[in-house]
Amino acid sequence: MDGAKPYQVFFKVIFPLMKPMHATVAILSFMWTWNDFLMPLVLLSDPHQQTLQLAQYVFQGQFSTQYNLAFASYVLVLLPVLLMYVFFQKYIIAGVTSGSVK
Repeated sequence: MDGAKPYQVFFKVIFPLMKPMHATVAILSFMWTWNDFLMPLVLLSDPHQQTLQLAQYVFQGQFSTQYNLAFASYVLVLLPVLLMYVFFQKYIIAGVTSGSVK
């Protein structure tokens, strides 16, 4: 890389080495945001703006729980995270193990 500018060194050497780490952070950030319950519960008051996680909260009453609707909504909420994990599993494993190899 003789004569390369600092930006070229970063984008051709350093950034490809950090790709698994960036993918892991992006995937875990998506999962953290997708599964968030408390912040939308505090901020959203309109029932039409509820997230899927808040919509699941409706199925549990004080004296009864609608299990058939609750478990159907659990599957709907789980599918995007599960699909994301299946497609990006290679990057997750590479990001987790990249720091442990000598």
